[in-house]
Amino acid sequence: MAQTSTGSKNLAWGAGRLLEKNLEDYSANTFRPVDDVLREVVDRAERNQLPPLHVDSLDGLTLEVMIRMAGYKKMVEVGTLAGYSGIQIARAIGPDGHLHTIEVMPQFAEVAKESFRKAGVEDRVTVHVGTAAEVLQRLAKLGPFDAVFIDADKENYPVYLDWAEENIRVGGAIFADNTFGFGHVWRDADTIMDNPKLKSQVAGLRKINARLASNPNYRATILPTNQGLTMAVRLK
Repeated sequence: MAQTSTGSKNLAWGAGRLLEKNLEDYSANTFRPVDDVLREVVDRAERNQLPPLHVDSLDGLTLEVMIRMAGYKKMVEVGTLAGYSGIQIARAIGPDGHLHTIEVMPQFAEVAKESFRKAGVEDRVTVHVGTAAEVLQRLAKLGPFDAVFIDADKENYPVYLDWAEENIRVGGAIFADNTFGFGHVWRDADTIMDNPKLKSQVAGLRKINARLASNPNYRATILPTNQGLTMAVRLK
């Protein structure tokens, strides 16, 4: 999250860019990660006063390409918001795939449903309203899944990772957004004294990065984008 429609603006708490602005602009202008459908999602979110926290446009495109390359069809997304990344996932899994996406705020879920309808992918997406912990417990009976995308409350990423590790198949993947912690993940969370929320977020993000990096059942990396996109494939 923490992204507007065309660049990496609105990075939380003043975090800087990893990419130079000219390289970021070149990438966006060349690969064109934002189309009219996704622009409409951003506009719809603004009209409905949703926070501008969808996945970074280039990170979202990367996620779509990775899912297409792997041929994943059955996915879970933790954190729907207005449906921006959900549309990219739904496009990637194709008409024979299915995405289960989770949103805790009912009004956000309604906006997302409209986004999926307008994008023509509503038949391959189920929007579940409730806390992630509650919904994930119910979804476990539908597993195993090909992949899980985590883009919700950062302090609870370790909880969502627990579920993902239990419910993806061998060869499946875990994707997690914002894993640079808004530019602060290099810091020991205990040194962040002036912002308790950021402290808990950084602690959660550091935990999942360390866990995936050291788990012999996974091969993991972090893409050094402005936001940081962690990905891991299950080996065994």
